[in-house]
Amino acid sequence: MKTTGTCPKCNSNSIYTDATNMKRGDRCAIPISSWGKLFIDTYLCLDCGYVEEYICKEDLNDLKKREKLEANWKKVNS
Repeated sequence: MKTTGTCPKCNSNSIYTDATNMKRGDRCAIPISSWGKLFIDTYLCLDCGYVEEYICKEDLNDLKKREKLEANWKKVNS
């Protein structure tokens, strides 16, 4: 959805995102420590309501934030 602009559930191309909007509110971020958070870009299909969320690219590339997440979250299958 993020890269194709097509919904994986209904194949619609009515996909919208808040990726370019300023982030605010409870659903805009994931806390990774008492002060740190990762901001989320949301993609949604207006035809079927399917939603996908991704961490903002800037936060994925921030090594300090990645280290905080790795220190405070449990890795799956380890």
